[in-house]
Amino acid sequence: GEGDFLLPIIGRLVRSYVAHGGDLAKAGEELAEALVAVEVHASSLHGARTTVAHELRRLGIPDTAAHSLAGRWLVLGDFLQVELRGEFTHVVGNPPYVRQELIPENLLAKYRARYRTLYDRADLYVPFFERSLGLLAPGGRLGFICTDRWTKNKYGGPLRKLVATDYALTHYVDLLNAPAFTTEVMTYPAITVIERPAQRGAAVAA
Repeated sequence: GEGDFLLPIIGRLVRSYVAHGGDLAKAGEELAEALVAVEVHASSLHGARTTVAHELRRLGIPDTAAHSLAGRWLVLGDFLQVELRGEFTHVVGNPPYVRQELIPENLLAKYRARYRTLYDRADLYVPFFERSLGLLAPGGRLGFICTDRWTKNKYGGPLRKLVATDYALTHYVDLLNAPAFTTEVMTYPAITVIERPAQRGAAVAA
């Protein structure tokens, strides 16, 4: 996209880095693993990298390091298929709201084979939840602004079960009557925050 989430995240990251004694001259190396952003369209990726590099320079990071971080952080690929290493403390996004009829059959088959929550007539945003939750480190949090239909409809059943079994819904903000997006969309938006518990209670037998 255009960096609506990414730019504020980068600003907070760099300010925190400096506040904790970070040296902007070393940011290209020390922040290289701090962020990952996935974009499926090559043209959008190019524009986002340019925007990110500009923002990093504005925040005081040297030009070479700014371009290096922009290239490192922003990845071209399909989020539901791209390989991502490690676990994440936070996952933030606005997953695509795409009906199954608009997804090529061969690609839909791959998604169905990989994501158990892609059930019945579930739209594409549902496996985005599953993939993102699976990337969380213990204690990590997911924050999405997205349609709330999965909380009510039949197709959301497997996702609701996944969340109830392995995660914890910590925040839910209904945005039905709020201007949540810059353009009008036909959906029922909500902000949802889900946490992967750091540990679960242990069963003890004596």
